[in-house]
Amino acid sequence: MKLLIMRHGEAQLVAESDMQRPLTKSGINQVKQTASWLIDNDVIPKQGIDFAFVSPYLRTRQTFSLLNDILTINNVEYSQDILPSSVTSIAHDYLDTKLSFLEQPECILLVSHMPFVSYFVDTICKQRISPLFATASVAVIEYDLQRSQGKLITHYQGI
Repeated sequence: MKLLIMRHGEAQLVAESDMQRPLTKSGINQVKQTASWLIDNDVIPKQGIDFAFVSPYLRTRQTFSLLNDILTINNVEYSQDILPSSVTSIAHDYLDTKLSFLEQPECILLVSHMPFVSYFVDTICKQRISPLFATASVAVIEYDLQRSQGKLITHYQGI
């Protein structure tokens, strides 16, 4: 199955709290470009994304909403386990547990933050590659649920 690990689009620097930072106009455009790249490169299967895990922060919810307007996303869960400082091993265990209840998922999306997304790729791939994620970039991982391990296929960084 494909596992898409995405960082939110560019967000404003100032807000009442980090959780409330909204996307900028540039961030909105970045997310739309990433969605176009996913479509143009046939990353997403015809039935769409089976399940999305999204951080509850405003900028990740807005990123997901924009993606959901363009792509077919069948289910979503807002998860406290994928915040900027979350523990990747706990998130990995939760992901595997959740996926074990889905019927043959082909494509899963996770929308989160730096540095979590970078460390999560390391955890999932069981390698220390720690890719840097520009805003609205996405890593495409071929994930084997039986082995609980993935392989980084490509990493779209946008323009």
